[in-house]
Amino acid sequence: MARLTYISAFVLLSAAFYQLFLKDVLFVTLGIGRLVQPIENFPYSCRRIEHERLAACEDIWLDDEARVLYAACTGIGHRMAWNAAMNRLNVSGRRPGGSELMALDIDSPGADGLFGMRSIQPAGYFGATGAGDETLDLVGFDVEVIDASTIQFYLINQRPPVDVERKYIDPTKFGANVTVDVFDFKRGQRKMQHLRTVLSTEVWSPNRVAVIGDGAFVVSNDHSTKVGLRKQFDPIVGGGNVAYCSPTGVCHGATTINLKFPNGITKGKNGLIYVPSSVDGKIRVFELQTDKMLKHIDTIEVKMPIDNLAADANGDLFVAAIPDMAKAMATMENPYQKASPSTIFRVRNTGHAYQVEKILEDGEARVMSFVTTARHDAKTGRLFLSGVFSPYLVVCNPK
Repeated sequence: MARLTYISAFVLLSAAFYQLFLKDVLFVTLGIGRLVQPIENFPYSCRRIEHERLAACEDIWLDDEARVLYAACTGIGHRMAWNAAMNRLNVSGRRPGGSELMALDIDSPGADGLFGMRSIQPAGYFGATGAGDETLDLVGFDVEVIDASTIQFYLINQRPPVDVERKYIDPTKFGANVTVDVFDFKRGQRKMQHLRTVLSTEVWSPNRVAVIGDGAFVVSNDHSTKVGLRKQFDPIVGGGNVAYCSPTGVCHGATTINLKFPNGITKGKNGLIYVPSSVDGKIRVFELQTDKMLKHIDTIEVKMPIDNLAADANGDLFVAAIPDMAKAMATMENPYQKASPSTIFRVRNTGHAYQVEKILEDGEARVMSFVTTARHDAKTGRLFLSGVFSPYLVVCNPK
């Protein structure tokens, strides 16, 4: 009788574990049994924008008014060596000069097809080791439009940790010294002026910023801690949160529900905050309250691991998703030899519900690989795509 009781209890616990944890990992995260489609099935003509300075661009942002695409790029070698979220903590492997914020004129591809590619250089900024170090280590970012001539970049900056003498210390023990750095930029110029650095214990593993306005922002912490064993279990049991930071740089945790790898958040045109998961394939919708906490008001089922979200000029969300996690992991190890499929969804608020539609997929990774951000140009219908481990950008024209 006792043996039967133990067996029954084991079966019940196993069933609960499967439903609560394992089911999502197997069928959503890993995508067991998922069918992916070839790129020819979709109404776009896509081509790569290839240049070494346009490699490993984790995030992109489209200035609809100025018709400029901005890309946060590190180069493949740098990204493979230094990426805190993926536990890549080799400081010496970073690219000399660090990351670059690149600008492309989207309506002027030019004879070389590089859209007048150029770098936006930081001014008045000191990197991890102090004066003379202007190195940026870029991941996700957002932009606030100030006026017709001015925008401000809010950049996640994964700086290496240093001691009081600004000498590098072991990142496997301390993690990255991550900050949010804000730069003022005059449209059409080549330099951006550093305004302030936000450093907070409430922002320990930032992935992406979403600007609220007037200097305030929210930021996703994609893990529960910078380093350690607990971090390894986050995809299964959850971890991370979204923090709110005031215009004066005072931050606090703003979410109270369990989040599994909250990734590239965005603010919609409706003012709501959208938080995607790279594990359970859901987008959780939050509303900012007067006490600066985020109230969970809705959940959108995409059923595929999600990286970054991006709102277009019409208010639609464009979702960069990962249909084959195993191949994506292989891409991280060898981006030049191992390409992985990518999927782009559009999420549209119909007024009564959210409509999720797959608009593009490259199941054979023939043109695009491991896309992490998709920006839609509402004026022309084009898509601009970038990837954290992709050696190129991609532009897709509607057929």
